[in-house]
Amino acid sequence: MKVLFTAAARAESLEAFDYYHQRSEQAAGRFIECLEAATTCLSSHPTTGKPLSARTRRYLMKVFPYLVIYRIEREAVWIIGVVHEKRDPAHWRHLL
Repeated sequence: MKVLFTAAARAESLEAFDYYHQRSEQAAGRFIECLEAATTCLSSHPTTGKPLSARTRRYLMKVFPYLVIYRIEREAVWIIGVVHEKRDPAHWRHLL
């Protein structure tokens, strides 16, 4: 199954990448590797994440404390958010 990012989710993932890149190029590279591993997993096993609502699920990235919030559509998994797990849920609850 294809995995696609909304513009907002892409911006959030780039913001996280920039945060890690300012601290360590190695950490930034590892973040991207972990995000790619998450998308690969979701592509093969889209129901692996825990349900957040009737249409929305979350997948906890390995190593980094980020939630990949997504929806399963007919032909694709849509990543609609990449948020730090400690971030106030009020920031991302609208995605549900």
